[in-house]
Amino acid sequence: MSNIHKIIRAFTSGTFNDTLKEKVWRWLINPKDTAEKEATLQTIWNECSTEANSDTHKSYRKFRKHVMTPSGPYAFSIKKLARIAAILLIPLLSVISAYFYVQTHTPQIELIQCSVPEGGEQKVIILPDGSEVNLNAGTLLIYPNQFVGKFRSVFLTGEADFNVTKDKKHPFIVKTNHLKVRVLGTRFNVQAYAQDEKTVTTLEHGSVAIQKADSEENLTVLTPNEQLEYNNRNGEFSKKNIDASLYSGWTKGELNFLSQPLKEIVRTLERTYGVSILIDPHLLTPDLYTIKFKKRESIENVLSIITKTVGNITCKQDDENTIRIYSLKKKKGEP
Repeated sequence: MSNIHKIIRAFTSGTFNDTLKEKVWRWLINPKDTAEKEATLQTIWNECSTEANSDTHKSYRKFRKHVMTPSGPYAFSIKKLARIAAILLIPLLSVISAYFYVQTHTPQIELIQCSVPEGGEQKVIILPDGSEVNLNAGTLLIYPNQFVGKFRSVFLTGEADFNVTKDKKHPFIVKTNHLKVRVLGTRFNVQAYAQDEKTVTTLEHGSVAIQKADSEENLTVLTPNEQLEYNNRNGEFSKKNIDASLYSGWTKGELNFLSQPLKEIVRTLERTYGVSILIDPHLLTPDLYTIKFKKRESIENVLSIITKTVGNITCKQDDENTIRIYSLKKKKGEP
């Protein structure tokens, strides 16, 4: 049994004092060893589920349903679901609950989850402080029903455009799997899809300070029309000057691809239109393309323009939800 497994086992047994509990909460948030932590949490859930009552199972199924086919908003209370919190329910709820516990130091907070499925329409929500958030397809945002403590904290996986209400005494923090984006009042865009290789923060107005998720030291500060890319795999940062309005174009129905490889373009199309796109591996070159659509075009029109731009490729729709992209060039040895 690993040390990670032993720690979580001891934690769920309820033998830790409050000081040690908080240390474990903070350790759970740290992205290091995430896979093993999640595997242990799931194992504990499976072992305890036979002892849970019908309400626990109902809550578990409901939460899973909203994660897999999100339609939010959906609220859950840490206090009300103490039985679930005690066995940590599932990894996602556990880590998010831990994060808000650390930020607010109170178990009384209610968390609201609002999400947009892949292929779904964008959604605009207003946070408790009046801040406005526009959610893109394939996005989940979790936030408290009221902001308490020193910070206004939210948890994001996916892409969102934030217009934050100014409050110098209570900085606004967007927590993703890999980064924390801290602001006082500004407009910015964060793209943090779990399956992507990069987390991208783009600033339109104001200023933001960006940190690694497990660090309290500011790594960099952005000024308007600057963008920071963080490589989720190797931890490297890259900052550049851009036209920030183009990166928030999706909030107005635009679809802009700015110096992106075909692989990233395809993944964006899958999220936007809720389809599966199969592409020949040899077409996934490092070549970059810039293509802009001023309004939401049909997937057929978008793919037609993209294939013409890339050149020597075509696409075929196998069924309602599956599209194949392949080369027009004949392989060596083919007739």
